[in-house]
Parts: sequence; C-alpha cells; structure tokens
Amino acid sequence: MKVTAKALLLFICTLTLWSCNGRNSASNTHVGLGFGKELVAENDSVALFIQVVDSAKDEFDIPEVALWIKNKTTKKETKLYQTIRPDWHCWYMPDGDRFYPVSIDSILTTRRVFIYNYNPLQLIVQGCPDCRNEFSYFIDVDSRKAWYVPANSGYMGATDEGYMVFRSYRYVSDPEIAGRYTFLQVFNDKGVMVDSLDLEHVILKEYQDETKTN
Repeated sequence: MKVTAKALLLFICTLTLWSCNGRNSASNTHVGLGFGKELVAENDSVALFIQVVDSAKDEFDIPEVALWIKNKTTKKETKLYQTIRPDWHCWYMPDGDRFYPVSIDSILTTRRVFIYNYNPLQLIVQGCPDCRNEFSYFIDVDSRKAWYVPANSGYMGATDEGYMVFRSYRYVSDPEIAGRYTFLQVFNDKGVMVDSLDLEHVILKEYQDETKTN
C-alpha cells in the first residue's frame, strides 16, 4: 500500500494535535476511579488503568506509574509494568525508520494508552518525560515484549489498512528559517516504516516565495 502525500495531509487536517504539556495534563475523557487508579482505555474484554506509584516532585519531574489490566469477565486485575524515571533530559530525540526492542521494565513514562489490536492485545503507550519529546512504546501484552517507537511527537492513529501513523518534529536545515517542521512516519505491525511525509520542502518553498515578494 502506497500512502500518498495528499492522503496523509488530509489525515493531518482531521486530527487534533496537542502540545507536550497538554499531553501530560489530565484529559476530560479520563475517568477518575477509586484506589488511585484512572481508566485510560478499554474494550469489551479489558479495561486499562494507570496508578501513580510515586508522585512528581516538582514541575520538571514526572510521576512513576503502574499500568494495570482488568479482565472484565473474571474481574482480575494484573499489573503489566511500572515506569521508571529517566536520569537525564534531552533537547531533541531524533526519529528513525523501525521500532527497536526494550525491556518492558525500562519504560520511562505512560500518560496515554491506545489499544492497537484486540487479539492478541497490543498497546501503544506514550508520555512526555522531558517537557519536549513524546516517548512512545509498542507493547505485546501476552508476551510482555515492548519496543520503543522512534517518533518524538506521539501516535496519531491507524489507517484503514492497519498502519500506525506517528508524528515527529525536525528542525529546518536552513539557518535563516530555523524552527520546527512536521515529519510523519507510517509503520507496519512489524515495526518497519513503510512510508513517510517530510514537510520541510513546504516550509522552504514558502520562505523562498516570501523572500521573492519582499
């Protein structure tokens, strides 16, 4: 399947993009529950909750949280993993062309959870640990295997064909322009980038047109 630039641009226009700080704030769609657990995703079979284990110490810190899965039939709750705080801050995390495996016990942040596949249960979890970059992970629940997704601005949704669309920011190569621009990445279920859309050429052309008119 060839994802065209036109289709991807249309896809961008239909989605609501959020800032990194906004992604760390509570969403109106989240339901606060007792016992310190918060519902973040569910389907007919399971409900997923995050629970703060250790609160953020200040505005530059993030909490450590546990991700719980509740079987709606048996009512059994199982902790899938607990995040760990990073011991560093990064100005810019570059993007890449394939997922790479990480330990499920090394996940740095979880604020938003998406159910990518129901059977087997596969999740996309993400959060912003450094006030700049959105970290995303792909998780196969049954095997407890996790992969880091090399995209620094989060998950945007799936195509009709089941491809995952992630968003990254890059910096314009021309120092006269500077600033960020959008780079979209389309991954298959194997974690391989099958297509992309780089919008730097749009920024460069707009700058050149503006320069000519001035």
